[in-house]
Amino acid sequence: MENLDLYLKNLTGKDEEKASEAAGYLVSHADVELFKMLVEKTDFLFDFVRNNVNKRIENAVTKGNFKNLIKFFEIYSPYYDDLLASILAKHANQDLTDDIFELLDKGSIAQKTYAAKYFSYIPDTVALELLGKYAFSDNEMLSYNSAEALGQMQDDISYDIAASLLSSKDDFEKLKAVKFFTAYRRNYPLDEIIKAMNTSKMPENIAGQIPYSVSLSALLKTDKFNDILSVIDNILAGLGEILPLEDIFQFELYEVIDFLIQKNKHDTSPDWKISEILLRALVKFKLFCENPEYVYDETKDTKYEITSILKLLQSAGNEFWNNQKTILPCGLKGSTSDVCSVLSLISELNLKETFENVKELLNSNDEIILCEAVNTIKNINMLESIDLSPVIEKIANPNIKAVVESLKYQ
Repeated sequence: MENLDLYLKNLTGKDEEKASEAAGYLVSHADVELFKMLVEKTDFLFDFVRNNVNKRIENAVTKGNFKNLIKFFEIYSPYYDDLLASILAKHANQDLTDDIFELLDKGSIAQKTYAAKYFSYIPDTVALELLGKYAFSDNEMLSYNSAEALGQMQDDISYDIAASLLSSKDDFEKLKAVKFFTAYRRNYPLDEIIKAMNTSKMPENIAGQIPYSVSLSALLKTDKFNDILSVIDNILAGLGEILPLEDIFQFELYEVIDFLIQKNKHDTSPDWKISEILLRALVKFKLFCENPEYVYDETKDTKYEITSILKLLQSAGNEFWNNQKTILPCGLKGSTSDVCSVLSLISELNLKETFENVKELLNSNDEIILCEAVNTIKNINMLESIDLSPVIEKIANPNIKAVVESLKYQ
């Protein structure tokens, strides 16, 4: 074990001669235990160190030892599946493809996952049926690699299956379909995916997948503007809880927020949805910056980007933000989901000045809106100003009625 510790230290170290010797040992001996140790350490390595390790392993592979890499398929790591598959693809022959197909068919989940990645480099249609089956697996990396390979093969059957799942009543099936299209990387059905997002109880999860296939900042300048605002709104709602903070780069949030600030500053008719998004962003990024536990495990680059976005938001000035708070209540005339979203922000910001706007919602016959309006009025400490009796009488659903009645005593 001491020798393995030394090999690992050398493989990830600065001395190129020792590193090359360690990489040569790893590949020529197909030392699975050493590879396992490397995988366990990789999470803690800087990107440039990982890149160095990858180059060293690649340089250690020869025509005589390339098949040894298959042994490493026993230990799965998303950091190394692309490396191993791409190296093997350079040495591909029928015997190698047959061996990897055997693992795709009968191997462990780890072996199947590596094998699926190999077929994204070597799109041999012999693997089509198995890849089509695995593309909708509950194992995310196996399903991703399988869908990616199917995209390289331009397989229409799996594409059509995923398209049909977008209209499923099962939100998890919808999300599987969306993730399929992220990996498939061809003919991205943006309109259908946005419809799936809007009808899902997990809209944040779906929204978080979209920027991996399309640029949000680019689409804001097209006729998809309103749809992309909904995507951004859901991303902000999930950021830091459902969606990892490191994804802010993929989401282009700095560019998106800058664009939206400028739009609402200079348009003659500012958009209430933009106001909502920007106010939500201000609340979120203040939270991240003022509570170290949110960014404790994040990289220096991610922390810097979060701070930069908050500075960008704050630089808009008090007058701008007062205007956004004035515009926000316009959203209370929209759909039920729009109203509920705006009400949650009114509560969070304690916007007492919106009381009369919220109070008007008590004339609605929508029981969800009635419940949310009463809750918001309570949250801004104005519940004593209204008579709840007529509201409660309008509510037929016993569960909603009980919630509203309970608010009087909280």
